[in-house]
Parts: sequence; structure tokens; C-alpha cells
Amino acid sequence: MIEASCHCGAVRLTMPAPTQSLTSCNCSICRRLGALWAYYGAEDVTLISGSDALVSYSWQDRAIEFQHCGFCGCTTHYTTPGTASGRRTAVNARMVSPDHIADLPVRHFDGAVSWQFVDDE
Repeated sequence: MIEASCHCGAVRLTMPAPTQSLTSCNCSICRRLGALWAYYGAEDVTLISGSDALVSYSWQDRAIEFQHCGFCGCTTHYTTPGTASGRRTAVNARMVSPDHIADLPVRHFDGAVSWQFVDDE
């Protein structure tokens, strides 16, 4: 079990295991957040504390709901509620102990222009 938490510890999430890789996206919001995303099925991520501290942000088609702590401001995760491709949760891996992600490869996604991975094998 891996735990992620915001800076102040109000928001805490658990995931069953590390992902195979992390994603760095350069879209207008992800590059500002500086997040490294670890993707999970929505059922695989459990919010163990902080539901009352979460603040949601969505824009455009409202397909993604970014969640951040209302106290310290850290973006902890995002959800994709009701999308055609299925619900998933992306956890900001920067909220996880560095030991858990140190050896994971980082894939680069061009969310700003091509909407493709730029370092695909």
C-alpha cells in the first residue's frame, strides 16, 4: 500500500502499488502544477482523510476534476467522472514519498499540441 498526502497532511490517499511509469504533461494546467501523474482505476484509490478539505477545479468540457487541499494548496489528484473511456484517478506522485517513485520512468505527454506521448517506444 502506498500513501500520498498533501503538505499539511489534511488530504491523504492510498493506492495498492506503484504504477509502471509516471507521466509529465505540458498542457496549460499540468505544466503550471508541476505534477507527475500516476494513473489508477477510480476504484483503486482510496481517500482516507480530507474529503472536507478538498477543493475541486475544472475547466472547458469538465472532463477532469483537479483536487487540491484547501489548506496548503497542494494538488493531490484528479478524477475523470463519467467519461466514455472509463473513470480513473490520477494521483500526483509528488505527494508520495520519493523512495516509492525514484526508479519509475517518466513518460512525457504533449498535452499542449499533439496530444501524444513524445517519447513513446
